[in-house]
Amino acid sequence: MNTRKVDTEFIRKSFTTEKTVSDYTRAVKEIGLWESEKIMIEKYFNPESRISDIGCGAGRTTIGFYKLGYRLIEGLDLSEAMIVQARRISKELDYDITFRVGDATCLDYDDETFSAVLFSFNGIMQIPGRENRIRVLKEIRRILISKGYFLFTTHERDSKEYESFWKEEKRKWASHLEDKSLHEFGDKIIKMEERDIFLHFPTREEVISSLEETEFRLIEGILRSELCEESEEVKKFSSDCVLWLVQKP
Repeated sequence: MNTRKVDTEFIRKSFTTEKTVSDYTRAVKEIGLWESEKIMIEKYFNPESRISDIGCGAGRTTIGFYKLGYRLIEGLDLSEAMIVQARRISKELDYDITFRVGDATCLDYDDETFSAVLFSFNGIMQIPGRENRIRVLKEIRRILISKGYFLFTTHERDSKEYESFWKEEKRKWASHLEDKSLHEFGDKIIKMEERDIFLHFPTREEVISSLEETEFRLIEGILRSELCEESEEVKKFSSDCVLWLVQKP
C-alpha cells in the first residue's frame, strides 16, 4: 500500500482546526513578540523599511512589529482561517496592516520588494521536503533587496533534548522502518490533541548548507536560550530554538 507523503494540504489542514486557530489567536495578546525576536529585530531591522512576515498565523509577530513602530509590515500565511483572525484582530486594534493568504514556495511579490523578511516559530521547517525549503529560501532571496535581512528559527536536531529520539529514528531509517509519510531523516510528525504537526529538525550544518546553496550570507545563528531569558509563557509556547539572521549579498 502506498502511503501518501506529507504535503502542502496536510500543512494547511494542520493550521485550520478550531483549537489551533484559537491558540494562535490567544498568542497574539498573551505572548506577542518573544524577547529574543525583539532583540534581533531591533538590532537588524529598520522601522522605516518594508517588512514581510511570512507564516504570520493570527498575527502574533506582525502585530508585534506594528507595536514597535513598523508601519510598512505585511503578513502572509498559508491558512485562510489564520488570516481571517489576523485581519479581525488588526481591525479591532485599528492597525493598518495588510494580511494575505499565500504559499511561501511561490510568493506573489515582485523582485526586491522588501528590506527584511521574518519567518518565525520554525515555520520554514514545517514545509515538507528539502527541495521545497530551498524553493522558499530562493523566493525570499528574490523578494529581498540587496543587503536585505532574513530572520528565521529552527529546532536543532543535535540538541541533547532530542538525542534519544533521533537515535531511535536513525535505527528505523537504516532498517527501512520509518514512517513512510515522511520525506527524509530529520522529519517528524508530532501528535497533538486534534491535529498532527509536521516539522523537520535540521542540523546546523544542514541549515548552513541550504543557505550557501541559495547564496545567503550567514550573520548570526544563536540559541534562543543563549540570547536571552524568555518568559515562562514563551517557553510553554515553544521549546528552545536557533535564531538565524542572514543577509542577501
